Amino acid sequence: MNGTITGTEQRPGVVTAISPDSVTVHLQQQSACCHCHARDLCVSTECRDLELRLQSHGQHFTVGQSVRIVAHRRVGRLAVLLAFVLPLLLLLLSLSLAQTLLAVSEGVSVLLALGLLTLYYLGLYTQRQRLAGNLVLSVEPHTPDHE
Repeated sequence: MNGTITGTEQRPGVVTAISPDSVTVHLQQQSACCHCHARDLCVSTECRDLELRLQSHGQHFTVGQSVRIVAHRRVGRLAVLLAFVLPLLLLLLSLSLAQTLLAVSEGVSVLLALGLLTLYYLGLYTQRQRLAGNLVLSVEPHTPDHE
């Protein structure tokens, strides 16, 4: 569901738990498969329930309250870039360089590429606190104006 504010994505959810500085929201992640008439015969099960724990930023919520989870599109783009695009480029580049410049066997090239990929994801893991400031989802009360 596209957001009403340009450059955002919004998903409806329901508050399931509250803590002093955060709120837990239940939402259903759906793909186009959820509405397909043949979904029961297909092996693709793209519909699932998610629980997200988000910072409440001083807003007050109640359990059972309908809310919207809002993300700026740049957040999604950055997440895809870090999680999929850069690792794929790293994998392909390291495989090709290992075979052409280092002239090692395919097995050694694969091990080298997997080792670099492991280092990349470890680097992401060590930077998770810094990245958390850029990859932010917010929760807002659901109002009829935003439907």
